[in-house]
Amino acid sequence: MPTTFDLGTNEWMMIWGAGVALLGVIIMWRVSRYDLAGAAFDSAWQVATGQRSAENPTALEQKLRDINAEASATGKAKRAAGTVIGHFAAKVANFIAIILLLVGAGLAAAGYWWR
Repeated sequence: MPTTFDLGTNEWMMIWGAGVALLGVIIMWRVSRYDLAGAAFDSAWQVATGQRSAENPTALEQKLRDINAEASATGKAKRAAGTVIGHFAAKVANFIAIILLLVGAGLAAAGYWWR
């Protein structure tokens, strides 16, 4: 069993590449709940497969219920604005996650082929 001192540059590049790519996947997973495009796709899939019911609303219906649950028009506007801001922040974070995935894949590939 090799120790940490037995690992060469190639192995460390592959380990770091996998770690960076994993960080990108985790970021994508965490921000997906704020992305309205993903919620629309999930809602369409839920309706198409017949999984939607009154007890099991789609993601878009749930977001709309959250907005309508506010008592005042100001509260509804704040909730809607927060949803839109969350959507755009999720898009930025998703772009960063894609960059991390590409960098991680590049590091892993370089570690594998560069000898």
